[in-house]
Amino acid sequence: MPLGDPPNYSTPKTLGLALSSLAGAMAHFLLGALEFSLVGPFVGLWQMFLAGFLLVFGVLTSIRYLEALDAMRDPHPRTRLYGTPHEWHTYRVGVSLHSLGALLCLYWLVHSELVFLYALTLLLNGVGVFLAFRSRPTAEE
Repeated sequence: MPLGDPPNYSTPKTLGLALSSLAGAMAHFLLGALEFSLVGPFVGLWQMFLAGFLLVFGVLTSIRYLEALDAMRDPHPRTRLYGTPHEWHTYRVGVSLHSLGALLCLYWLVHSELVFLYALTLLLNGVGVFLAFRSRPTAEE
């Protein structure tokens, strides 16, 4: 990637990944609080634990998106933007967190009374998996 190419983080799919991660985090926090009282504390705490990781991932991804947009306006770029190994880590963490959330939602979709909320959260996690998978760097990067 030459100096003038836009970085991978400045694309709309990165913004979508950040927003789906933040929305998924809020949904998992809500489900964790509801399951805390309905099923038991450990189920609710695991949901909230996953929601915390999704929240951190969403905030960091949105910061990277805004940072990349700002760096694209730099009239004198000094180095390549985001040609680093952490681009692969972001892809792997995003796919892993959203896949774990989707698997958790699939399980509780069958075993919980909150079917509609789990279906919506499953949809959010599915969008997150799709966007995280599409944001993976190509081999030439």
